[in-house]
Amino acid sequence: MTIKAGPRLVRRQWVGLSLHAAAVAALVAAFLTFAPASRWDRLGLVAVIAVLAVIADRSEVPLPTGVAFDATIALVLLAVAVAGPLPALVVFLAPWALDAVTRPARAFRAGALANLALYGWQAIAAALVLAAAPPSAGLSTMLAWLLVAGWSQFVVGWAVGPAIYATLWVGAPFRAITRALVDMVPAATIMVALGAVTVELVDVHGILGLALFALIAVLPQSWLTYAARTRPVGELDRATATRRYAQALGAHLGLSRSQRRHLSSVTAAALRRPATGDPIDYAAATLRDPSPANMDAQVTTEWWNGRGGPVGMAGETIPLAARVLAVADTWSSLTASGSPRLAHGEVLELLRAAAGARLDPVVVEAAAEVVAQERVTETEPAPEPRLHHLRVPAALRRTLAGAS
Repeated sequence: MTIKAGPRLVRRQWVGLSLHAAAVAALVAAFLTFAPASRWDRLGLVAVIAVLAVIADRSEVPLPTGVAFDATIALVLLAVAVAGPLPALVVFLAPWALDAVTRPARAFRAGALANLALYGWQAIAAALVLAAAPPSAGLSTMLAWLLVAGWSQFVVGWAVGPAIYATLWVGAPFRAITRALVDMVPAATIMVALGAVTVELVDVHGILGLALFALIAVLPQSWLTYAARTRPVGELDRATATRRYAQALGAHLGLSRSQRRHLSSVTAAALRRPATGDPIDYAAATLRDPSPANMDAQVTTEWWNGRGGPVGMAGETIPLAARVLAVADTWSSLTASGSPRLAHGEVLELLRAAAGARLDPVVVEAAAEVVAQERVTETEPAPEPRLHHLRVPAALRRTLAGAS
């Protein structure tokens, strides 16, 4: 959200900005007074951490409550352990500087001030904990101190960042932000543990230790974001859109591999020779090609209530593949290239209006599940369905769908 001057800011937003400005001012004072000293002899490692911070920032995945969480909590811990609290600010500054050049609207916003306060106080909190660790601590003891430092970051960062920004700037209920804290606990536990182990690996193997961290924590997150990229269905021709929708519906209906293969064959047959619903055309098409795929393709014009053609099938007597394809074909006729290019939300309203009469209600609800697990946004209201290809839990697909 970009900062806007003038009367358009409400009082609570001014309060939020003021609190974060005060937190940043206090941060400067802290670095000048009681913050542990920083070291500048491992700038190569700090530079690698900065690169990983940029990658993590560009591929962050929001939690279901809308609060974004990525590998940066571990990167701050790494930077503090390697060089101290002041160099750890590179975890904020590197992504921010890149945004200032490539996406200035994102860089110069209220959230950027909140992030500066968040990362700065996280770094100081972790540095204070590590400064209290015994100088001759063994591996297990040092790991325990690193875990405590990581958890202190987590709590301090939440209190300085989301607890203020989300409640005062965004206007979210504090209860929702508390739930977000709970949502972050499993991911934070994993990231803090990975960060602690990586600190020890870096002490022994240097940059190779960071490479292992990138392989485990940062690159999979980036791959998920890349795999979740979207493009409008309106750029697809109707046949391709129909195939995409049929595949997605099959996945959400839990069809077996053989059922999905059959659905693909039915789709191909229907696209080669579209059903007309006329009994004479049906007889001619099925006599010419009596294969199971073509037989099912020629009854996609049947209605769930039995009022369709060519033979008047009803309900579950209509082959499942034909019922799925009927929804997929209707969907593509409203969103693909050359169609009205409606948003998925608008199409769902029309599909639900036809459910129980022309279309199978179960397949229509599967279409709603497809939409719920895709990245539908204001700028892209009808994306090509892709996330069903990811072999990840449905909850994670819903989370990815919320990524911006």
